[in-house]
Amino acid sequence: MNEINPEEFIDELKFCLKETDIVKAKALLQFASGSDMDTELQKRALTELGRADEKIAFPLLEYLTKIKISNNEIKDALYELILDKAYGNTELVIKYITQNDKESQLIYLKAAGDLQLVETAPVLAKILSKSTDIDIIIKTIEAMGALRIKKFLPLFSSVMASKKDEKIKRAAVFAIAETGGKEAVELLSSMIKGADELNLIVIEALAGIQDQKALDSITSLLDSPHTSIRDAAINQLIRIGSKSVPILTRAMSNAESDYMVHLLTTLGYIGDIAAIPAVLDIVNLKPKDPNIRQAAYEALERLPSAKSAITLANGLQDSVESVRMSAARAVDKNLSKVLVAGLKNIVRQEDNDAANAVSALIDSSADNIFNFLLEEKSFIKLATAHLASKADPSTCEHFLNLLKNKNKQELAETIASKLPHFETNKPESMDKQLFVIDDSKMMLKLYHNKLTSLGYKPTLFQFPGEAISAVAVSKPDLIITDLNMPDINGIELTREIRKKYTRQQLPIIMITTQSDFIENSKSGSGAKVNDNFLTKSGINRILHKPFTDEELKTAVASFLK
Repeated sequence: MNEINPEEFIDELKFCLKETDIVKAKALLQFASGSDMDTELQKRALTELGRADEKIAFPLLEYLTKIKISNNEIKDALYELILDKAYGNTELVIKYITQNDKESQLIYLKAAGDLQLVETAPVLAKILSKSTDIDIIIKTIEAMGALRIKKFLPLFSSVMASKKDEKIKRAAVFAIAETGGKEAVELLSSMIKGADELNLIVIEALAGIQDQKALDSITSLLDSPHTSIRDAAINQLIRIGSKSVPILTRAMSNAESDYMVHLLTTLGYIGDIAAIPAVLDIVNLKPKDPNIRQAAYEALERLPSAKSAITLANGLQDSVESVRMSAARAVDKNLSKVLVAGLKNIVRQEDNDAANAVSALIDSSADNIFNFLLEEKSFIKLATAHLASKADPSTCEHFLNLLKNKNKQELAETIASKLPHFETNKPESMDKQLFVIDDSKMMLKLYHNKLTSLGYKPTLFQFPGEAISAVAVSKPDLIITDLNMPDINGIELTREIRKKYTRQQLPIIMITTQSDFIENSKSGSGAKVNDNFLTKSGINRILHKPFTDEELKTAVASFLK
């Protein structure tokens, strides 16, 4: 290339363009497209081509689309030039999207969409009805979607019904979404059903619209009985973030139990403090369902605010242990003068509510509050009683180490002396390996406390993907997993594990809030919990929240005899 004089090359190209010498210009441009040609010289050549009359520019641009160009920068510059020349030259664009050369056709189909050349619509519709080439069909659908013409919606729907290729179906779904509007949202929403593998793509497309109707539609999917649909909707709402908060909070006004739990969980993961008033309203209503109360406190843990102080203090006196622990975790993230004062007043009562509050704070490792309670004699008395009678050994050890780290060595030794079971009466360790998976740190702590007190040594996972990897390395004796988790839910986790181990080889207990657990079936009507369903899903047993200590003990023991 050192033999080429750039100025002579450009002058020669200018002459060819001026004289409309297409043959010689093609030869020069072919030479200029080589990988060893200087990038700046290639750009200059394209610049000169951009100045040329459309009659010679279009044939040369078409010619360049057929030449293999390795430099992405030059590829982008070439496409920008095509867009520049195509704008206002719809007839020429139509000429190239209807010709037989596939590479050129693909590029000009894309240009028709990017430039929103509405005049090409009839031609695009004709191509879509006749073409059998998957690449051409997809690019045509994308171009038609970019035109945002509502009368094409039935055509997209028809293509989805007639074509088996998943890439074509996906392109049609997103073309519908790009068209937008009430009709598009309604059409997409009608496609979400049963176990259809297209559901996740449709939900993703709906999330891209992000108008109120689309967000309402996605939010309503949190009430779906199908785990995969519900989790996909939750993940998209979390991704959308604050924009979905008003829709979610409005839906809480008439939500039933399971729906309410998923609304609260989603708001917690979004983490926008604008949701706090609505969550506090739910807590203050004192719903009968403990799963709703727990979900509300877990949301408040992720939504720090001094406004929630009194509500959190009251949560420590809930009748259900898991709710109290969720409130305790929220307390740990929302400390304020008001909250500390309220907790001190509760502890000083030294009644059953006070004992439950202290137990929840200790068992959930709400360590920040202890800076303010360790000087309270009532707290020390209640803490010692809990550690001596109910807390598992690891909790005792954690609390004593906490005291030592806070320079309370003498107090730690005094409490330790009153814990005879801590050193001498630990439950006999059972030689069984348990994996526990839950996205809630509080629930993991609860499982750890209960299983440890039963003599097991559980391995905890907050992220299902890590548990799947761990199972691949070492098979546990039992898995306990939550159903509703972002990214990978309990059903998906079970399916992955069943690729390696059968129900007999590795039992799985599924934990869920669903009172009438339903999972996808091929018919789309759902499946009730029965032996047949358990076998198909790969689950060995289902345990509903809130469960008692005895229910957990019985469920685990039935597989670890």
